Amino acid sequence: MKTWTIHEAADALLMTTGELSQWISRGHYRPSEEVRPGQRRRFDWRDLACLAVMGALRPHCLSINAMGLMTGDLREDLATMDRIPDRPSLFFFAANWTKGRHRQTVGLVPEKDLCTVLRSHPESVIVVDVTAVYRAALARLPSAVAAGGAAA
Repeated sequence: MKTWTIHEAADALLMTTGELSQWISRGHYRPSEEVRPGQRRRFDWRDLACLAVMGALRPHCLSINAMGLMTGDLREDLATMDRIPDRPSLFFFAANWTKGRHRQTVGLVPEKDLCTVLRSHPESVIVVDVTAVYRAALARLPSAVAAGGAAA
């Protein structure tokens, strides 16, 4: 499986390596691979997708802790997949309800299932097109570096 260095991942995600390192060291993001002292951290396609979603959530003024919890759930969903498909697009959502349901629901769904979520009238909802933000991050990698990413 293709992996990227922290510098490559940070560049693709439009953030600094320091910022990415802080998210990890403070427990806001847990990469897929643990590292031993002296070993360099590598990021796989699932990491790139989760971190791209965290970046997309930033303008919504959520706490870094909330974003970390949400993308932790996303990471679990992505762990069951081999790649991000071209079609249908995958969407990550975080919905809040006040009555009769769980207070907050997060999930990764194809476009047709997103419509079902939206028709259930959540009090508030944030939606991120995972396919689009992941592909945008891949596009920011030099072509030689991006080759082998998990895209259909």
